[in-house]
Amino acid sequence: MRQISHGPGDPAQQKPRLVQWQNCWRQTDGGQFGSWPVRPDYPIHILKERLHMRKIASRWVPHSLTEIQKWQRYESTRMHLERYKKKGDAFLHPIIALDEAWVRAYEPEMKRQSNEWCHYGSPRKTKVRQNPSNAKVMVIFAYNSAGIILTHAVPQHTTVTGQYYADFFEHHLRRALRKKRSHFLGENTPIILHDNARPHVAGVVNQLLARWQWEVLYHPPYSPDISPCDFDLIPKGKEPLRGRRFKTIPDIIDAVGRSVRTINKTGAAKGIMRLPHRWERVLHNVGEYIEGL
Repeated sequence: MRQISHGPGDPAQQKPRLVQWQNCWRQTDGGQFGSWPVRPDYPIHILKERLHMRKIASRWVPHSLTEIQKWQRYESTRMHLERYKKKGDAFLHPIIALDEAWVRAYEPEMKRQSNEWCHYGSPRKTKVRQNPSNAKVMVIFAYNSAGIILTHAVPQHTTVTGQYYADFFEHHLRRALRKKRSHFLGENTPIILHDNARPHVAGVVNQLLARWQWEVLYHPPYSPDISPCDFDLIPKGKEPLRGRRFKTIPDIIDAVGRSVRTINKTGAAKGIMRLPHRWERVLHNVGEYIEGL
């Protein structure tokens, strides 16, 4: 008792818990507190059955959010939800989500991808941990509620700058919209949703979108849990590629193309239509990250 009371925290708050611990120890050994030997499972029994505690692992989060960043997440999702409640799905359909991601020549399988049905008592198979390959290509993804519009492979040894990103809009995305989503080039202009990476918020990009009168939907910093590309499209696009080795960059690009066609055929990319649910969860968490990203 004397040693525990010197631990961190308010002593006034510790006292009830310490008394509870003492009573539990007394009850475990016939009222002889402190008698030995003590069964090894007594501490676990006390924690679970008496104190009703459980062991929880730490939750990994993308970033340690400041109070200002939590407020930005809370306020932006609140405003987006208000627009959604007024317009419904008509607010979501014009949204085009964009992001970049590295696609490697070899990506290890995720743990759940190696799951197999086995009989009870069957030994668990072992698998050697693999490291990702260094050979990789940067791919820009763009999609809306109807499916993937475009994937663009950035040439090797090229950095995605603000000017490159603006050129992508003008020479690649706009051309793809003219071919696949022509209604976006009339009065129903798209709403661009991308994160605040430097190329995305560069002046040349903002000027181009303002000239086209394309709205940019505000996205708070450090928020992959409410970015459709991060929580939906890119993981689904990479999943068929995991565990396979590709010899050349063109092989990687072809594999990405096949994955995109499968996603469009099955209609698996539903991240944009799930945004309202995600916004509600951020509001419920008062700006904190959504668990299970």
